[in-house]
Order: sequence, then structure tokens, then C-alpha cells
Amino acid sequence: MHKFLPLLVISLFFISCTSKNNAFKHFQKENLQAKAIQYSKKTDILINNETDVIFWATYINNIDKKIYDLDKETFLVSVYFTNSQTQDIKKNKYDFTLNNQNLVSIKKVENDDKDYSKFMLKNNWGNYYLIEFDKIKDSYKLKLKLFNQTSSQAQLEFEK
Repeated sequence: MHKFLPLLVISLFFISCTSKNNAFKHFQKENLQAKAIQYSKKTDILINNETDVIFWATYINNIDKKIYDLDKETFLVSVYFTNSQTQDIKKNKYDFTLNNQNLVSIKKVENDDKDYSKFMLKNNWGNYYLIEFDKIKDSYKLKLKLFNQTSSQAQLEFEK
């Protein structure tokens, strides 16, 4: 036991002298990026206990109400189809609903998009989409669902 004590003290000394490489130093530079992570959620669609679809979503309206207080409920979503030749959401026959309401619009967002690149979670394989729904006024809970016609679905819940 006494042999390990000097080794422990020396190790602690070297660790305390190193630069502070932690995640929080990156968030000080860009507060919107930290908020985007805070309002992001992820889930998977499993088929036969294997991941078939990876689904991320960020609720844009909550990031900064001065900038993104939109007339629509807006989400930046990332979808990756693990066993598909194409990453296109329409070709894979998937769609979205929010609290059982249909989409108003869907727009593919490129990885280098200047407006939303700081919110993207570095998914180089899947596609990003900006999706909009009519404003939901009677509920503070939002249920964003990704589904296809063959009963595969995933749901993420957000609060306004």
C-alpha cells in the first residue's frame, strides 16, 4: 500500500498540470451550439434486434426564442438508414408526424449549410432535413414520430 502512495501523488501532480481539455471549453465559444445539443434527442428503429434507422432531432424553436420564434414548429432532423442503398427519406418511404399532424414542409439541408451547420451533430453518412409543422397551441408536449408503412416507427418527445 505504501509503495503505491508516491506513485499516486506523482500521477495526480502530472494530471493537474495538464491543459484542461473538457467539453465545456468548446461550448463557451458558441452558446447556440450548446443549446442545440440540449434540445436534441436520438432514437433508433430496430428490426430483429439490429439497428435499421438512426434518428436524431433538434427542436429549433427552443434554441433561442429571439432568433427562432417561428410561426411553425421546426425541427432539424438527421436520418441514417443502415441497411439501405439510398439515404433519401422519401425513397425509403418514411414520413414524419408531430402530435399526429402531418408535415407542412420538408427541405433537405446540406452538411455545409451556413444557417444550421452549428446545430448538426457531424453525421457524414445520413441526411439532414429541416421539417416544419403547424404551430401546436394546445399542448406543451411534442411527439415527433418517424414512421413507414410497414409499421416501423420511432418517437421522440420534446417540451415547448
